[in-house]
Amino acid sequence: MKILRREVLPYGRGRPRQQWQSIPEMARLWYLVRVSEKYGLEIHKFLACFLEAWAHERSSYNNILIQCRQKTESDGVFLVTQGQKVIAQLSLSEALLKHLPDVDLARFQSTSVSKIETSKAFDMQIKDIRSGIKWVNLKARVIEKSITKGILSKFGNTIALSTATISDSTGSIKLPLWNAQIDMVSVGDTVHIENGRVRRFRGELQVSVGRNGRLEVIENQSR
Repeated sequence: MKILRREVLPYGRGRPRQQWQSIPEMARLWYLVRVSEKYGLEIHKFLACFLEAWAHERSSYNNILIQCRQKTESDGVFLVTQGQKVIAQLSLSEALLKHLPDVDLARFQSTSVSKIETSKAFDMQIKDIRSGIKWVNLKARVIEKSITKGILSKFGNTIALSTATISDSTGSIKLPLWNAQIDMVSVGDTVHIENGRVRRFRGELQVSVGRNGRLEVIENQSR
């Protein structure tokens, strides 16, 4: 992520820097300004929807839906969608939400950043996983597990694959298991996935656990 220089961060005219104005928070706010421009939304009304969603779980503006999917005492995880399309998923602190009216949005218009990285894994339920979401944290139960088969990799070696189906109270999704992961889990186990990568394979969404992720059995069916 390209770092915003301190002198271009829009802290507001004549206002001292406040606790909520960290570079990650300002980057997310910058990103929302760009989203409003892309979808032709009036930025003040668009940002006001996040305050409403914080208080009432959801809000909408034109055909854009803003949902507060997870909430703690200090921050919330917001999902922005248009129909079935995921536009954005990001966290905003309560402090930033309360100070949105004080932000000098005019100074965002001249800020140039090549790319803002918004990919971050959040705790989610399976029903909320859809195209556009890249990283998730999940807790689910293994309800099926296929027979292991050998797959020829692009490097010419054979790797083992078994596809599990995991389920929570909201739905189910496929979980590919590779090599050592296969013997880690059994049908009936409850697993926790950290930094799971969401991909579409043959038209179906799957959650995989790669080198940057973690798969842990938190409740073993044999116990």
